[in-house]
Amino acid sequence: MDKGGRSIPALAALAHRDSIELAAEDAAWADRFAEADIIVDSAPAGTPDRKWIDSFEANTANHVIVTPHGLTGARAHWPGNQLTADALSGWASVNGLADREPLKSSGNQPAYQAGTLAFGAVLCALLHQQTGEAGQRIDVAMDEVLAMTFAPGLLRSLYEDRPWPRRDCVDFTTGPVSVKDGYFALTLTRPHFWAGAMHLLGLDDLADDPRLQTNHARAEAENKKLFVDRVEAAMRHWTKDDLMAGLSAIPVVAGPAYTMDELEQNPQLAARDFFVTVDGVQFPGVPFKLSKTPLSAAAGTGDPPAVLRAPKRARSKRSGPLAGYRGIVLTQAWAGSLATQLLGLMGAEIILVESRTRLDSWRGVPTTPIAPALQGKDTAKYPWNCNALFNSVNLNKQSVTLELSEPDGLDAFKRLVADADFVAENFSPRVMGKLGIAYDDLCQVKEDIILCSISGYGQTGPWSPLPAIGGTIEPASGMSALLGYAGGAPMNSGQMYPDAVAGLYGFGAIALALYHRDRTGAGQFIDMSMQEANFTFLGERWLEYVLNGTVPGPMGNHHPSFAPHGIYPCSGDDKWVAIAVETDEQWRSLCSVAGRAEWLDQFTGDRKVREDALDGEIAGWTAAMKRDVLVERLSSVGVIAAPVLNALEVAHDPVFRERCAIRMIDHPETGYWPQPAIPCHFAATPAVVTGAAPLKDADSALVFERLLGMKEADHDRLRAAGVTGVDHPIPKEE
Repeated sequence: MDKGGRSIPALAALAHRDSIELAAEDAAWADRFAEADIIVDSAPAGTPDRKWIDSFEANTANHVIVTPHGLTGARAHWPGNQLTADALSGWASVNGLADREPLKSSGNQPAYQAGTLAFGAVLCALLHQQTGEAGQRIDVAMDEVLAMTFAPGLLRSLYEDRPWPRRDCVDFTTGPVSVKDGYFALTLTRPHFWAGAMHLLGLDDLADDPRLQTNHARAEAENKKLFVDRVEAAMRHWTKDDLMAGLSAIPVVAGPAYTMDELEQNPQLAARDFFVTVDGVQFPGVPFKLSKTPLSAAAGTGDPPAVLRAPKRARSKRSGPLAGYRGIVLTQAWAGSLATQLLGLMGAEIILVESRTRLDSWRGVPTTPIAPALQGKDTAKYPWNCNALFNSVNLNKQSVTLELSEPDGLDAFKRLVADADFVAENFSPRVMGKLGIAYDDLCQVKEDIILCSISGYGQTGPWSPLPAIGGTIEPASGMSALLGYAGGAPMNSGQMYPDAVAGLYGFGAIALALYHRDRTGAGQFIDMSMQEANFTFLGERWLEYVLNGTVPGPMGNHHPSFAPHGIYPCSGDDKWVAIAVETDEQWRSLCSVAGRAEWLDQFTGDRKVREDALDGEIAGWTAAMKRDVLVERLSSVGVIAAPVLNALEVAHDPVFRERCAIRMIDHPETGYWPQPAIPCHFAATPAVVTGAAPLKDADSALVFERLLGMKEADHDRLRAAGVTGVDHPIPKEE
């Protein structure tokens, strides 16, 4: 509770809102629903609340419904919560250590993910409605949203023909390790990062060791013996801030694991005026900055912009609420690629502009081995087209190649932008300016263009030039300090979670800017800091510190209020069940299914008081049970339960497939594979998968002809001049 008697989660989620209270039978409800532009509710299928809300539904409103499992399918009537979303989506299976129980995400991450996706989805519906169409229902299942953000781990597991495992241990290459005053992550991804960090730490021999120059080589167990202990011993002589300053000067990606009290003093957040004080309470600020219509975390954000024009959208053969919009994107790796994939799934045409000579880091390198499950496929020709990471976040895109450092390449890019609605990129700040395509430059090409820039720390502030990846943003944003086993050290997630958060926000930010542009005629610049975006997902933990003075740490799978609430072993290899009890009725049902009536007396009163003993009793019972049978028994009597699915199980889950959250995708080189695809369900304008991730340069000729009127001879000239094409020779084996 905060000092005013309100719960901290409620203060974090409900601040700055007006509230009314009406009796269920009050006739005023009908008027409220009829007047609404947007209706949001979370009543599951078949419940009295669902029937009551549906009785008032008006087709003029866009009605988004966020539930644990969605409104249809075999799990629709099962109880669920954030723990079950982590379990069913695959995220829990990769978080934590291999010899311990899997870990849910910290705090309220699943709810924040689902809410952020719903925010972007309802904006897409509003954009569609502006063309004169009626509002529509949008069905958002929390577990499906998490399955979609888990996509890289899922497809990687399929290509590798094994579930992606939890880590055997935490070392500096996978997460925060001890330094003089806390913990620090040194996730080194490139050869010059490795060399720079080793020289700074006084380990010159490691910097130059030919055995340690690539990520792949450093990951090998024998090679790890050469450096892990020595590097971590050297790091322990440094403070977080001194090590960050030294590495930043090189620069090298680095991630001090900040706690809430340290983030309060963070110079980057201070320089960007991130925190906002409302009624004497300091809140996290907004997840992205809009140049024309800045968001505010404070109440009273001003009048809405006047509508200066009706939106004009060309008819499109594409499906989805964003059919008719076009984006020219320079996105790479995960965050920007996920944001623009979501826009593409909603119907926007997404043209991905890639370099002729440089590879997206998620395409790999020319020498990346073809994954085990793809070996022997005649179609699997090029490593950069067969990388699970790239293929998992680039559905519904077309790939063209242009060298923007060449005048002809820059000219072609600007001509593409001239007929586009938005541009998105996730380079380091100032790269776009050096190329001559910063926001002001693009406005000269198209006055109402929208540019979304996603970077580690934003476009301004002392840290803005620093390189960053998800593995360093996770600790630097406060995320890592909250993930881990209860009372233990901070940890990074099993895959780079901050990119998923930034991708969800990037999707919503671009949709919001499109909505404003269609109403006013004005485009704008979107500046997203991954550090800030991820911090906004920690609102209630931040307020714990601000209001109570406590610095929160990892809670494992526990919940602040509910018990039992955990992940427990089942029979079989690495089989686990997630179980949560939120009411006394659910507790009685759990005891009945377990045949342990004595638990009712043994754990009478506040079950949180004896939570560790309770967990031990439940784990002893579940260890002999078959996971899926147990989940069925518990769910059927109203107890919140779910299997902890590994990546391969998520891919083949029948409910996800039934609801099209997992779709079979036919890729030209890798073949048919199940992939997370549709994260929400529009009643009138369903999202549709129109294509697998593109082969590099597959669409250059067609796109240039269709949009630029470029003849075959002109395209051949550009290829001959090295402006377009592909140049990634694979060294021949000797």
